[in-house]
Amino acid sequence: MLTDKTEFSPLAARNAMVVAILLLSTCSTSFSAQASTVYSPYQAVEMCDYVDELSFNGTRANESVQWQSSLGPRTIGSNASAVLRASVQENLTQWNVTMHEYTVEDITFTNIQASLRPDNFTQDTPRIVLVAHYDSRDAAERDPDVNRTGEPIIGANDGASGVAALIELARIIPPMELEYEVELLFTDAEDKNHTPHTFFGADAWGADQTDVDIHRTDAYIVLDMIGDADLQLTHIWPGNGSLWSTITPLAQSLGMVEGHPDCNGEPGVKILDMNTSFGVSDDHLAALEIGIPAIDLIDIRFGPNATAFGGYWHTHEDTPDKVSAESLETVGRLVELGLKSDAWIWNASIRMQQEVAEPVEVVEEKSERNVESESETYPFLASVAGISIFAIIVLIFILNRQMRTSLK
Repeated sequence: MLTDKTEFSPLAARNAMVVAILLLSTCSTSFSAQASTVYSPYQAVEMCDYVDELSFNGTRANESVQWQSSLGPRTIGSNASAVLRASVQENLTQWNVTMHEYTVEDITFTNIQASLRPDNFTQDTPRIVLVAHYDSRDAAERDPDVNRTGEPIIGANDGASGVAALIELARIIPPMELEYEVELLFTDAEDKNHTPHTFFGADAWGADQTDVDIHRTDAYIVLDMIGDADLQLTHIWPGNGSLWSTITPLAQSLGMVEGHPDCNGEPGVKILDMNTSFGVSDDHLAALEIGIPAIDLIDIRFGPNATAFGGYWHTHEDTPDKVSAESLETVGRLVELGLKSDAWIWNASIRMQQEVAEPVEVVEEKSERNVESESETYPFLASVAGISIFAIIVLIFILNRQMRTSLK
């Protein structure tokens, strides 16, 4: 309804302005607020009780990166890929290791699943799934040498680093005697140069999950590109908010958050920055789409002063000398702490109700994915934020003028 500006009272104008300012404040903080507590459905735990017990060995993990890289590119169907699968089968002796072969769009690929269940396992036993893709990129489309863009890359960071972390975790998890199942999922064909980009391995895994599997899976955590010497972890969208809220307390305990002391009182350094958010399309989407809480731990700025999805990413410079044992250990111990502390197990009341406290929202439909693996940021998020803020500022300006007119 159109009204004359003289009917707009000064009090109403002031109130509207306050509301507009609050909206502006909310809009701003929603993109930058740092999680500091663990939200439902996850249970609150005291992280510092477990820090001194951590044993993830970054040097061992880095040796795995070196070995994987020595095989050459682990592209789909290659001999190197087969050797890697055989090694996982041979070395994870305390785990139930199974191979799952699929053919989609004339592409044949194989996922590796390794499961460790407690002695009292039932169909209601919670499950945590840790994920890394073991294939390396079959094209270096971002390489500065245009004559080599069609060649496969070594993938020391983008591929081998996540696998190395899972293999080291496979060594140290059995002695923990956890009361829930841990599954290590090594996906294939994540980095296939294919249009539109498809996360073949993760999608195939998701299609295999039963309602029981989905219902008892409390967390699905992807480890990707975690070996960069200049490790910079950020909030990744889309991802389950409740699961993300568990990461900050874990990281703070380990001194990974600037301005927050670790459990020994030492000042934290800026490794995890939850005030920065990037949109990433990766193996976590498959789990989100079927209702499993999932997040992606990934450093998308690979190399000194690299921008997002820049630097050595998808180039022939993704070599083992660029991978740091210290970075691998930092992420590995973050995951180890999450497992030991039960930080990713829903609290008892939620488990009884069999409900996820926070609905999972996925903007993209699977059939409409058209971005690359670990792809570009979602620019429309920034656009929406910018438009909203601009609109609120304009509203404040108009209301301010309206109020002045009314006061005359």
